[in-house]
Amino acid sequence: MPHRSSDPGQQFNAVEDLLTGWLKERRAMLGKYTEIVVTLDGALENGQLQPRQQALCELLVDYVSAGHFEIFHQLINEAETFADGSGALAEKLMPAIGDTTEVILAYEEKYSDNGEYPETLERDLSALGEVLESRFVLEDRLIAGLHNRHRRLVGDQTPQTA
Repeated sequence: MPHRSSDPGQQFNAVEDLLTGWLKERRAMLGKYTEIVVTLDGALENGQLQPRQQALCELLVDYVSAGHFEIFHQLINEAETFADGSGALAEKLMPAIGDTTEVILAYEEKYSDNGEYPETLERDLSALGEVLESRFVLEDRLIAGLHNRHRRLVGDQTPQTA
């Protein structure tokens, strides 16, 4: 986890590296989610579904935890380092992101260790997909409003070569 730096460029680069890894986790989670949807469409048995569900649940928890306990804090630290008022966007978006966390963790709790899946699995999976989509939009707005805004500022500070 990067430490807060008084140098905005260093802070930006540290957060950039964190975001790159975290967004790769997002793609892996979406891949596993898609795999489960395809599994359900193929009417495979629960024995084939359970390991996929377990993997998805682990990815969900890892992704959400990294967001709340690392990524969002670093984005806010970056905003404070740049002192450009962009932290206000985080204050606006974080409650809605928190709401999605509750739904995601409820899904994980319901399906992580249970080899038996209720009749509601398809509905729950669909609802999870909608919540993930909403969360990704909020996260992308947060990244764009804080980090990508700072990308331009860091770029403006780069010495020009002749």
